[in-house]
Amino acid sequence: MKNANQKLTLKGKVKIIENDNDKYVIKEKNKDLKSLFNYLESRSFNNYPSIIDEDEHKIIYEYINDLDIPLNQKAVDMGKVLSNLHYKTSYYKEVVKDNIKELYENILSNIIYLEDYYNKLFTLGFNEEYPRPSYYLLLRNQTKINGLIKYLKDELEKWYKESIDLDKIRVVYNHNNLSINHFLESDKKYFISWDNYLIDSPVIDLINIYHHDFNKYDYSSFLNTYLTGFELTKEEKRLLFIMLSIPDINYLTDNEMDNTINISKLIDYINETEKIIKPYYPLD
Repeated sequence: MKNANQKLTLKGKVKIIENDNDKYVIKEKNKDLKSLFNYLESRSFNNYPSIIDEDEHKIIYEYINDLDIPLNQKAVDMGKVLSNLHYKTSYYKEVVKDNIKELYENILSNIIYLEDYYNKLFTLGFNEEYPRPSYYLLLRNQTKINGLIKYLKDELEKWYKESIDLDKIRVVYNHNNLSINHFLESDKKYFISWDNYLIDSPVIDLINIYHHDFNKYDYSSFLNTYLTGFELTKEEKRLLFIMLSIPDINYLTDNEMDNTINISKLIDYINETEKIIKPYYPLD
């Protein structure tokens, strides 16, 4: 029977139900998360919300009251929990060399696309007698962008040579949808929204977090905390730093103010990422 005092709140695709005694979350069921959580519990990892009930179409979780914690501190805490997840679920599997080659080719294709795109913009900027602000800013930073492309190509070749001859690679259970918004702290620390979890390289979660949370908090402290608890191999670090360093392309439009802002964001991304990865070089 429906409680007369029951309150329903919609938050995206999530329903939050609250009555006099309880508060819980209802989501569509996409994966068998109960089996996942049972496995994680068997590995002594319990930083996930309890499942109250489920059926074929939906799943009901406990509601977690997230504490108000400074973002930089929360990011450090997230690094500890993530390193624990990866440490407790890691194992080695045989390398499929075709997969290594395919990943190499996909990354190289992205780098070449990035290079071609900005080379075209450089040419357009040079051809303007008085370059518009976005082109002027881009041309001022041409050396930095070209240096990034060279770094990416050189590091990718090193990663491929290191990885193609490996017999085994390490994989972990990745949350695969991590951001600071999916990390809650209450009576304990929780990762929520596990629907995209997968088993793959540990760098997956680290890349996702950076792309979701860039410039929200001190990623360097998060990464240092993570690596203290779960040290990456040289090949894993190199792949991570390559993937962190590839910026998204904000395509130019007819709005010159937006274009100038986007180029400025590109330069900020390159500079900030360089600061994060520089202390780890040369790689051991």
